[in-house]
Amino acid sequence: ITEFPADTDPFENKLKPWQPTEVSLKGDQLTIVIPAANVDDETYRAITSGGICSPIWTKDAPANYLKNIKAINVINKFKASGYSFENPLPTCNEMGKLMDKPAAALLLGNTHVFMASK
Repeated sequence: ITEFPADTDPFENKLKPWQPTEVSLKGDQLTIVIPAANVDDETYRAITSGGICSPIWTKDAPANYLKNIKAINVINKFKASGYSFENPLPTCNEMGKLMDKPAAALLLGNTHVFMASK
């Protein structure tokens, strides 16, 4: 298994099902690299809901969880494309209060396509 930096510890266990090859924190951006050629909508939603937001909903998150993170990039193994989840803490908090379809709409409203800069 890949070693992750200490500042990404809260995410390691929750992200294991997707076997990320890298989890890194740079400034206010967390980047999750998954071992797939493409990040599809279903995988992105599973990682954001099941891996990132779920500790907030189950009250398992440390006090400062996501506090200083402005975007979470879920990207492919080539680090070239994927999705960016913006404002994850307030979005996760709000999604936890909603039913599935409104929560999915809120998630997508805070998502944009990630493309690596050249």
